[in-house]
Amino acid sequence: MIKIILCALNEAQNLETLLPNINREMQKIDRDYEIIICLDASNDNSEKIILAQKNSYPIRILDFLAQKGLGNAYKRVFLEIIKTANPNDIAISLDADNTHNPNQIDILIVSRFCKDSKINGFPLYRFFISKTTSILLQFFFNIKKISGRKVKDYSSGYRAYKIKKLQELYKKYGENFILEKNFIYTCEILLKMSKIDAKIDEIALNYDYGRKIGKSKLKIIQNLWSLLKLIVRNTYTISH
Repeated sequence: MIKIILCALNEAQNLETLLPNINREMQKIDRDYEIIICLDASNDNSEKIILAQKNSYPIRILDFLAQKGLGNAYKRVFLEIIKTANPNDIAISLDADNTHNPNQIDILIVSRFCKDSKINGFPLYRFFISKTTSILLQFFFNIKKISGRKVKDYSSGYRAYKIKKLQELYKKYGENFILEKNFIYTCEILLKMSKIDAKIDEIALNYDYGRKIGKSKLKIIQNLWSLLKLIVRNTYTISH
């Protein structure tokens, strides 16, 4: 089974479009699937939008908590599937803001920096942040893909994970498998996956920022500071 995980903070309008799109793509590949959604800290009508579609699609909403931070939300969902999913299942994470196209749902890392990636409407400052993050983490950690080449996109949230590898990660780190509370969790979990010999691959992303409704929730200074702390902490401790 494929477990599709979404963490949404006030993304009602985007979810209304995204959920039918996911179902359409899953029907094409003819695989059993479940959508697991975390709405922690949301205060819009996201739950109402989801419940209106729940009878049509296999959707499960985690109990609401008031905690904040994308990393915290994804940690909740990962823990849920680590403890309940079959090791042979696949978990797929994608952004709930509708910028990730579900028609690429069968890969590991969908990268903005591969040769054939197509990016439409992505703000220049967001591209700069993502690219700077990639350059820094390539310099300090140099994670390799199956081909032996360097991973290019450390912060993409569009990924597929083998459940058995997430369970192995949990066995090694316990609930510390994710410590970052915000967007930097994507970098952290990739670094730790590389330490359990996970096979990592990356393909080009067709990314359309124009599909997103609403403003970005990325807090630039906070996340850059978190990135620097992640680099310092993991330079000395990730291998121990």
